[in-house]
Amino acid sequence: MINVNTRNISPEVAGTDKQLGLVFNDKKWIEYRRKWDENPKQGIVEKVPLQIDLFAVDICNLKCPMCPRQAFIPGKGYMDTKSIKRILDQGAEHGLCAFNFSGLGEPTLHPDVLEIIRYAKEKGVVDVNMHTNGTRLGAEFNKKLLESGLDRLIVSLDSADKQRYESIRIGASFEKVYAGVEDLIKQRNDHKSARLHIKANFIEMDEKDDTEKNKFITYWKGKVDRIAVLRYLDCKDVERLFWKENYVQDNDFCCPELWRRLIILSDGTATLCPRDMQKHHIIGNVNDKTISEIWTGEKIQKIRDMHRKGCFKELGFCADCPDSYDKKKDEQKK
Repeated sequence: MINVNTRNISPEVAGTDKQLGLVFNDKKWIEYRRKWDENPKQGIVEKVPLQIDLFAVDICNLKCPMCPRQAFIPGKGYMDTKSIKRILDQGAEHGLCAFNFSGLGEPTLHPDVLEIIRYAKEKGVVDVNMHTNGTRLGAEFNKKLLESGLDRLIVSLDSADKQRYESIRIGASFEKVYAGVEDLIKQRNDHKSARLHIKANFIEMDEKDDTEKNKFITYWKGKVDRIAVLRYLDCKDVERLFWKENYVQDNDFCCPELWRRLIILSDGTATLCPRDMQKHHIIGNVNDKTISEIWTGEKIQKIRDMHRKGCFKELGFCADCPDSYDKKKDEQKK
């Protein structure tokens, strides 16, 4: 049987990976993270995924050149709140552990984003997390976000230099976004009972020059709880590594996410992978099947079987997956 590698392909920067803290150290959280690591290795399929990634929002207020939405946008709006709650109800019925409110759009633009976060927590979801470009962060919104019960927030920032940042995050104000993130950190720190864990993401667009990366790390180290360096992907068609010459493919790759996460787009389509915005592998739709029926269904199980047999390259969409590549050892030392 093929060995499932559950490594983190977007490594957190050494010295910035603060522990989640005592509020994340309860039995439910520990069991959830145990399953996150062990289920892929053991081939365990729960009644529902450990995490639902709901790409409910297609609209965005930025035009970032490296974003997949520059080539393809799956929809023109957002999923209605009633449908989102129905998805959460079905997941919670069988012990859904995590809910990621994310996607190709900006999730904070959903009119009921705070209500949705609160509802997920009320249903007993252990880890409610969200990605954001940070443009809505500000004193009033931050207060409500902290009160909503959100567990983890991942903010895509990408540069600590104003000119560089605004050339990447087209449409955003460097001063406004950075002030918003720092206000959120301050409000969270002023309320010790607040659970929110904050991570700053940096896309390494130039792997030959560490100047921008080091400047970013220096700025945010000691402020946010974590800093992650993400690989730069070519997203014109299927997502591929931009700096592929620095990597080597693992021919024994077996994707752990097939035992962890279910991706649902704004129209209810369930796809194989968070990279599959263009619906190459549709495994169901929540408008005519339950979450459990999709997750335990024949379509996704066949793909799991192929991965465990070491046949991922026979699946066209998976054959050149960025996650199947490891950085060359000589590059890791740089």
